[in-house]
Amino acid sequence: MPTKNKKKKLRIHHRVHRHLKKHLVRLKKKRPRVHKALVLMSITIPLVLGALLFGSSALYTYESYFDNTDYSKEKITVNLPAAPDDTANWKIYRDDLTGFSVKYPNRWDDPEVKKANSGQKFLEYVSFDNGLETTNSQYKGFKIYVYNANKIAGPANTDNLVAKNPNTFEVNNCSKAEFYEATAGEAGYPAQEVDIDNNDRCFQAAYFYSFTRQDYLYNIVPEIGEQDTPIKAGIKPGIISAFPKFFELISTISVPEKEPAQEEVATPPKPVIKKAPPRRTLISLGRCRHKNDHPQKS
Repeated sequence: MPTKNKKKKLRIHHRVHRHLKKHLVRLKKKRPRVHKALVLMSITIPLVLGALLFGSSALYTYESYFDNTDYSKEKITVNLPAAPDDTANWKIYRDDLTGFSVKYPNRWDDPEVKKANSGQKFLEYVSFDNGLETTNSQYKGFKIYVYNANKIAGPANTDNLVAKNPNTFEVNNCSKAEFYEATAGEAGYPAQEVDIDNNDRCFQAAYFYSFTRQDYLYNIVPEIGEQDTPIKAGIKPGIISAFPKFFELISTISVPEKEPAQEEVATPPKPVIKKAPPRRTLISLGRCRHKNDHPQKS
């Protein structure tokens, strides 16, 4: 015969069994809802964990970046390869007049030098041609104009800037026009970037770099076809699209430094030797023996 404790345990077991059975029946009825809940949990839990991991890594990076107290930490540096220099193997032109040099691509024609005619302000210009037939939208090459800096004050007075109306040139203070500051050459010479569009009141459309070095002024002028540029946009966008190599060419120009004049050493004056005056000898004239002789009249 089962004891009272055993009967009591059996009754508890039956109650738990009935309770679980009812719970399972309810779950079967609510299965779609449970499925949705499980799907949402499977999505949200990874997102929450990922956000926590990202936040902790970001916080660690922020603290390590601004923490300068520990100088013993080894810093990792990455040595990136240097960008290739396209101008390294280009040909070099050296000018006979001023000694300047500039690089240009190997496939280009040899440069031509032209001296100025009467009425022109420049001394000479050197023309660099790419040697290819070009259309109106492409570039042909560039020219370097050389001026006497003692006679030409700046780019506004050169042949490369043509006044629209000479009668109102001085009235509009066109001779005092200012241009963009820039640099040119390997040494970064202070230069001016002249960018004049068709709507300028002083000059006709033009684009070139101008800088003065030693006794000469240089204007580096690109040669491209006609470009359709918006109002007040300048010509530079057309240069960038049609002739981007122009800016590499500008960076290769070099002007030799003028040797300092040697100071003349003053030579000491030669000592002046004073000559003694010649000694005078007195000649005694004897008296004449005869009474009527006059030696002073003889």
